[in-house]
Amino acid sequence: MVSQPRADTGVSARRTRRVTIAISANEVTAVDARLRVNDGVWRMALEPLSDTNGWSSLATALAELARALGGAAGVGAENGTLVVSLLPPLTEVRRLDLPPLRPDELQRTLARDASRYFVQARGPQIVGVSLPSRRPRRAPVPVVAAAAPARLIAAIRNAAQQAGWIVDSIAPAETAWTAAAFALWPVLAKHGGHALVAHDDRTDLLRFDGGRLSGVRRFRPGGLDAAMIVDSVGAGQTARLAIIGATGPARELAAALASHGLSAARAGDTANASDRPDALAARYAGGNAGPVLRGEDSVAAERAGARKAAWVVAAAAVVLFLASAGIELWGVRHQLAQVRAEREALRPQLATTMVGRTTVDATYRHLVTLNQIESGSPRWSSVIATLSQSVPDEAYLTAIRARQDSLIVDGLASHAARVFDALERTRGFIDVKAAAPVRRELQEDGPALEHFTIAVRVEPVKPSQTAPVSNATRAAPARGGEVRR
Repeated sequence: MVSQPRADTGVSARRTRRVTIAISANEVTAVDARLRVNDGVWRMALEPLSDTNGWSSLATALAELARALGGAAGVGAENGTLVVSLLPPLTEVRRLDLPPLRPDELQRTLARDASRYFVQARGPQIVGVSLPSRRPRRAPVPVVAAAAPARLIAAIRNAAQQAGWIVDSIAPAETAWTAAAFALWPVLAKHGGHALVAHDDRTDLLRFDGGRLSGVRRFRPGGLDAAMIVDSVGAGQTARLAIIGATGPARELAAALASHGLSAARAGDTANASDRPDALAARYAGGNAGPVLRGEDSVAAERAGARKAAWVVAAAAVVLFLASAGIELWGVRHQLAQVRAEREALRPQLATTMVGRTTVDATYRHLVTLNQIESGSPRWSSVIATLSQSVPDEAYLTAIRARQDSLIVDGLASHAARVFDALERTRGFIDVKAAAPVRRELQEDGPALEHFTIAVRVEPVKPSQTAPVSNATRAAPARGGEVRR
């Protein structure tokens, strides 16, 4: 969910007094506990907005409001901040399907081509966007957008300045009614649902999803469009439908819905002035569950503020990192100093021990080296005896060459493959392979024989595993050939 900032001008007011009001085309309504009239609801009629002189009647009304609250009035006075809700038809709120863009990009898109998206848009517009809590990445995003003429927003700000007020935020009344429904029925904010705002001249249907305003529809007043409302809400939604607004139209609407099998929750039937839609819009102004009207200067100021906050957070993180690194470095150096002191205390005791230990270690390393050389060196007499016993009877060895732990054997046989197989099966010989191609040679006193050259590697064995070789075996020569090394 993207939360909308609550600043219309980008100026952060430092006043302690904060007053919420609702402005319609012909009346301004304020709700404050300090107003001792009509349960804290104050109203004053307005003249239409002038094209040349601004909205002088609004400036007069806001000055009168300041006096009713015990403040000063006029230019230069400091009365506090205003949170404004704009009642229809001063604003137009619609549900739109827009491309998946960032909030600031959506803001600029709607402001640049407002007449394409809003029916009543004439001239420059100030817009606001309320994004859903869950947005698809590729499909169009359903958003609730609001627009108001830039001339109207400027007139409200100028009138407030003349009366000594600073405007904190301006939003459509639908945003305030959403906040009112969530405050009266928290289940709507948690699980979604609908709320009906009953007016004397119309009925507004608000749809909620994920704690946000997700849709707005208009119907005729009272129970004239009860069947259409039931179709829009759907059967079985009795626990998720509420009615707020004027007492008479709300009572009529509830009875009409009940006749269609749909019951709705109501806040009460008190007939107080604070139950009217304009008073609810004034009381709950300043919420962020719906769109908030923001101009380009406000967006730029908020972006600059966010950038400044990011730099402040980054600088604080760097300072904390350096401080933690300094503390860690001091701790490491302190521990190293303690280790050095302990080593200096132990050095005289270890000096004499290390002299003898060094001599023993050197001797032990020499013994290990000699043992490794001895264990890794093959016993050639035993190897030659094993080789002679492994060669088939019809084979003759003509030469044996030894290289480190390998043997290269030359010989003649009727079938050289049998010699290969015999050597591969011999225990102690590994990596048996041909060192040269097998070729067939003619013999002067017999049939032709195959001349082979075989390379084998002698597997190293431990001295304890080396079998003793008898004198007879040690003296036995290779059959039919000579031994060379």
